[in-house]
Amino acid sequence: MSTFTLSHAEPARRPALRRLGRSIAALGFAFASLAQAQTETVRIADYPGIGNFLARIAVAHKLCDKHGIRCEPRTFPSAPVAMQTLLAGDIEVAWTPPEVFLQAVAKGASLKVIGSGATSPVFFLLAGNHLETPNAAKGYPAVMRDLAGKKVGVVARGSSSEFQLITLLQGAGMKADDVTIVAVGAPNTALPALTGKQVDAMMLFQPMPAFCEVLKVCRLLVDPGNGEGPPDIVKLSGAAVALVVRGDYAQKKAAALDALGKAMREADQWAHDPANLEAVRKLANETFNIDVPQAAAVVDAMLTPSLPNYRFSLDPKALQHAAEYLHRSGQIDRVVDTSTLLDLR
Repeated sequence: MSTFTLSHAEPARRPALRRLGRSIAALGFAFASLAQAQTETVRIADYPGIGNFLARIAVAHKLCDKHGIRCEPRTFPSAPVAMQTLLAGDIEVAWTPPEVFLQAVAKGASLKVIGSGATSPVFFLLAGNHLETPNAAKGYPAVMRDLAGKKVGVVARGSSSEFQLITLLQGAGMKADDVTIVAVGAPNTALPALTGKQVDAMMLFQPMPAFCEVLKVCRLLVDPGNGEGPPDIVKLSGAAVALVVRGDYAQKKAAALDALGKAMREADQWAHDPANLEAVRKLANETFNIDVPQAAAVVDAMLTPSLPNYRFSLDPKALQHAAEYLHRSGQIDRVVDTSTLLDLR
């Protein structure tokens, strides 16, 4: 009967085996690190309040990771700042109304539109409680007369909110000079400007209307998203805000944009599934980064009218209307053929 005898060479091989094991582990770590380094990071513009909500959903539910990219929202005070940052190469995707990015295109910037994110007009005309508005019951355009000689806030000078305010004034037979336009920033800084009577009214985005409803510090005068106002603004519905990238990025990083498009479409589907309503509300509360009283009530008041507006699909006809309206109102010096900008995902 044979017996098993340990070879004298066996102990000598053990250190070598241990070294081999460590090498394999190190190699695995290196491959993992390399894979992480090769994951494309896509930095996307966001804004205070409910902001770029589909992008927030994509991040929270790891939809970008699912499709092989890393999405990083970057918060900006206004769309012009986001656009400047995009053109400088410090973000990959701007989320901006057409008034901003079409101006850049008209001046020679190479940009591509990959989708929407908010389809209906997102700016609202609001009045502080201290402002008398005897024409409010008459609606637009009569109510614009109540702003004559008053200070009206916009997100930033040269922003979409300013251009749309001017269009509202012109549609009522008034001029921009009939009011004093003041930059008040996003809702987090605009709210104290209005309650502190630094301005009498403002053209701003959500959650300002929700502040009016819940905190009773202001009131809604004109809601273009509800069909109020001049046709040039109302007809923006379908392309009110767009996801925009640089032309060179679209050419070089098509795979990353394909992945982003899939993530955004899945975020769109998730947001509008009735079964997810409570989860949507929870995410909105968790990412609502403005410190105000009754924040949960503000989020509810904001979410109900806003959620149907958060869609990834963009209407090309509405975008072309935007270019024509901007040229007609003197905001750009030529009509941009927006079909050349479309790189929809």
